[in-house]
Amino acid sequence: MSTYAIISDIHGNSLALRAVLDDIKSRDIDTIINLGDHFFGALEPEEVAEMLHENPMQSISGNTDREILQSIDEGFYKAGMDGVRADLSVESIAWLRVLPKTLRIDDVFFACHGTPESDDEYLLEQVTEHGVFVYNDEYLVEKTRQISERIILCGHSHVNRVIYLSNEKIILNPGSVGLPAYLGIGKYRFSMESNTPHAKYAIVKVAGNEVNIEQVLCTYDWNKASAAALKNGNEKWAKFLLYGRMPGELRF
Repeated sequence: MSTYAIISDIHGNSLALRAVLDDIKSRDIDTIINLGDHFFGALEPEEVAEMLHENPMQSISGNTDREILQSIDEGFYKAGMDGVRADLSVESIAWLRVLPKTLRIDDVFFACHGTPESDDEYLLEQVTEHGVFVYNDEYLVEKTRQISERIILCGHSHVNRVIYLSNEKIILNPGSVGLPAYLGIGKYRFSMESNTPHAKYAIVKVAGNEVNIEQVLCTYDWNKASAAALKNGNEKWAKFLLYGRMPGELRF
């Protein structure tokens, strides 16, 4: 049996990442797969970078990882980006540059951040004027038909889900290590909410055709993380970290 830990969307939260890595180390886990969005946020990007360098894992790039590089190379602007760039070392930025967008691992996993084609689209969720809904089986079977691996890993939405498809493929989103909720702005304004403040990851055990999945919620000092975000001037992130959902006054 092979055992894998799946992590995603750390977003610079070193306290949450430490809790997750400590929990992984306490178990008999062979491989860590990291689905991206490592540094961007209101917390400690370079501290997270140092922790990632000290813990071997197979990592891909997320949309905010790409945006960090675009801010350097193309002048891309995003609120909060200047502080993240200033904190990151030359070595950490160089590490971002060599991350692949997708990975195939052990003939079992296909890993992407958003969808196989895009790091800033949702594989599982459809955003509508009426809210956020999970796509139906037929859509997801068609969307992933070019992927031969049985287990498809995605992040980006920060919501932990396991979807078992009619063709026996499995789509797994481990949730977010470091940011349990956020407010999205696109054609429709929407919220992504995991509804708990825990640091989240998933464990996958594979033995032949048998696959067992555990979604793990780790307690950490989210009050301290929230206070750090508030000190850094981001009141919204402070509340997201504290509640794992959108307080009413932030929804619209």
